[in-house]
Amino acid sequence: MITKEITLLGKQVNLAYCYGTEISFKLLADEECTDFVKEVLMGLQENKMPDTRKSIYLIMSAITAYYESQNQKNPIEDKELIFHASPEDIGLAIGTIAGLYIE
Repeated sequence: MITKEITLLGKQVNLAYCYGTEISFKLLADEECTDFVKEVLMGLQENKMPDTRKSIYLIMSAITAYYESQNQKNPIEDKELIFHASPEDIGLAIGTIAGLYIE
């Protein structure tokens, strides 16, 4: 498991990339996590924003992977991301997860 702490929605949150992230994303998006991350990385080169729904799923998967592994409650719920996250919040989180994937 590779982790990184970021500020998301004004809260310190840990993101993780591991098999748990990949499994969770597959269950939510019905798509391989690695395929979506590659899509995100290719889109960055063309200044394209990734699919919003899948981005939320990936962020929640990375948050859940970390906090489930620590037997802790997620500090952010999906509804908070959907209704209150700024484009900068989403961009930071997706960029961080892509970086973890590359590691």
